Amino acid sequence: MDYFQILDPPADRQTVLHRFGYRLEFIMHFKLLVGSQEFWPQLQSDIEAARKSICVQTLSFEADEAGTGLSEAIRASGAANRRIIVDRFTRHFISDRWVFSPRNRLNKAHRSEVVGTREMFAHNGEAGVKVKWVNPFGFLYHKASVRNHKKMILIDERIAYIGGINFSDHNFEWHDMMIRIDDPEVAQFMQADFDNTWEGRDVYSRGAFDGIVIRLIDGTTNEQTFSEVFDLIDSANESIFIESPYLSWPFWDYLRSAVERGVDVTILMPADNNRSWVQRYTTWEAARSGINLRYYMPKMTHLKSMLIDERLLIVGSSNFDYYSYRTQQEVVAAVTDEELVSEFIERVRDVDLAQSRAVDTSEVRRSTVVLYGFIRVMGKLTTTLAKL
Repeated sequence: MDYFQILDPPADRQTVLHRFGYRLEFIMHFKLLVGSQEFWPQLQSDIEAARKSICVQTLSFEADEAGTGLSEAIRASGAANRRIIVDRFTRHFISDRWVFSPRNRLNKAHRSEVVGTREMFAHNGEAGVKVKWVNPFGFLYHKASVRNHKKMILIDERIAYIGGINFSDHNFEWHDMMIRIDDPEVAQFMQADFDNTWEGRDVYSRGAFDGIVIRLIDGTTNEQTFSEVFDLIDSANESIFIESPYLSWPFWDYLRSAVERGVDVTILMPADNNRSWVQRYTTWEAARSGINLRYYMPKMTHLKSMLIDERLLIVGSSNFDYYSYRTQQEVVAAVTDEELVSEFIERVRDVDLAQSRAVDTSEVRRSTVVLYGFIRVMGKLTTTLAKL
């Protein structure tokens, strides 16, 4: 099965390189970028150096400092191929607020940012930067759950970025990470997915490389892909560490089974969550599952990661929730590169746990079962409508 291939990647990179005719200077290089303070200067440098292409795909792209900074950098580039794919989420939600609500329409600052975002994309078009909007919300928002949730940047078909950071100020302020991969084989694999999305095709693809397996999920066959993630959870012998703001079924079922096998499961989520109801629901699930729940205290963490037995790291754009499982297009990567996994443990897991506090799950509100039932019904309803 695939997960055995993930856990036992090719050991001899030079043999692989010679077999496919690559020069040795193209040995894959990973770079872990924690927070926008590391991510943006590196991306800005890569954009300035770009000669052929700059391709950006994101869920949110707003006319604040983060969004305009990226737009200006792309417009100033001399690369011939400059394209941006944006989910239509940005046309409906700015700064995490619905643009069509009466309250937000009357808010001068919010209305100004909405108008500014439209103007920013118009300026990009005038400068020769092509923009593609994807995933309409549909009649009465019946496709609201079908988002293209991918976040990736591709430079000159040689450099690829994957992770969870969107281009808006509040996303830049959140705790998150991106992984920079310097490898033409990976970049060209992901470029093919970008081109498919640009042409209106959502296609599942899987690429196995030295130290990483990348799955680009199409929003239709997600359950099959995540069954392999569940196999990885079932393969855990000692520990599972998850840092994510949003978790739901069916992931809880597999984590609960892991606890029953004697696996130490720890979940780290933000104390200040932008979806407040998630806190109450997660506490209830952790209590009934015997899972160690901790709150990250400094600020909102938007980071999405699962570390299994300290040797396999699952990262990307995907949350571990029902919508990623059913309807959203996502990037899911399984990393076995020892240096990258070790760096994640040292710079993310250990640091974030040191800035967290344990959550007392002994006094859980019994009425949470009603909330659980409601969100399950709503999840099922919205995803069923989306797939009609």
